[in-house]
Amino acid sequence: MEQNLAAIRMLFDWLVVDRVVPLNPASSVRGPKYVARRGKTPVLNADQARALLDSIKTDSVAGLRDRAIIAVMVYTFGCVSAMVHTRGEDYYQNSKRWWIRLHEKGGKRHEAPAHHNAEAYLDAYLDAAGFWDE
Repeated sequence: MEQNLAAIRMLFDWLVVDRVVPLNPASSVRGPKYVARRGKTPVLNADQARALLDSIKTDSVAGLRDRAIIAVMVYTFGCVSAMVHTRGEDYYQNSKRWWIRLHEKGGKRHEAPAHHNAEAYLDAYLDAAGFWDE
């Protein structure tokens, strides 16, 4: 359907440019709205996520950082671009719980309570890197 409409639009555009017709009657026609029924990104199951997190070497600050980043992505379903835009103040305490704020595409903010494993991994990284003072 979309390809047919695009072909008709292109034909009439060509006819308008060659001055065969005065205007393109297909330019005002709206195409069908695309609706995704199912996401394309596969989600890790619990065993795969655990195996991924356990496979990261944590003998360096970089390993602790990588484990913390991947844990936050796994437990909040955040994407890579949201993690890139995360700052120190986006991990904050609200009452007794720690929360994570992700900045998604289009200026959307996603706030979620930190999973206890993600919280432990973030705390281990922040301790090792010495970022608690900042």
